[in-house]
Amino acid sequence: MRRLEIWLASILTIIGATLATSCSKGTAPGSTPQASTASQPASQPVAQPVSQPAAASQAAPPAAPANVIASGQYSADPDLRCDLLEVRRVSGGALLVKWRIVNTAGGQATGGLTGASQPKTIYWDGHWEDLYYIDPAENKKYGFLTDAGGQRIVDLSWGNVPGGQQRGNWAKFPAPPASSNKISLHIPSFPPFEDVPVS
Repeated sequence: MRRLEIWLASILTIIGATLATSCSKGTAPGSTPQASTASQPASQPVAQPVSQPAAASQAAPPAAPANVIASGQYSADPDLRCDLLEVRRVSGGALLVKWRIVNTAGGQATGGLTGASQPKTIYWDGHWEDLYYIDPAENKKYGFLTDAGGQRIVDLSWGNVPGGQQRGNWAKFPAPPASSNKISLHIPSFPPFEDVPVS
């Protein structure tokens, strides 16, 4: 009888110790810890918002870089952009103007079964007489310079501009008077660039 009491006391002590340990850990006997599954829902909402802004930024059209003086859209297609890069006096009494034509378009569907896309090509063209600047201080129009042989002192990249590509251009003009520090520049098929500072 005494042995039975000792044996029951030992079993009750072991059961009590097991229950006390389980209660301190916050789990019931025989249940499996849920800490690993509980942490998964907390990590999933954090991961989703991070990927959404990245996708939105890829869809946005490329912006003009910070070193650009001004930008304008092509009159025939807004996916073609003109970035005005430099307007400055150079030796020989000339004004050097640099700009680039940028095709900001991504791919366009080819219409086939595969649904593949190709870069969108945009054709840029204009007339030579549309390349000039106006000095608002004296209200005078200046065309580009030519050399002694009548050759234009310009480098224009007329023609096709594939999607995602750019073309550099430049032209020399007679410089405005020293008192003029701003001009209105006209590049063919783009809106005029008004009040452009002359450096």
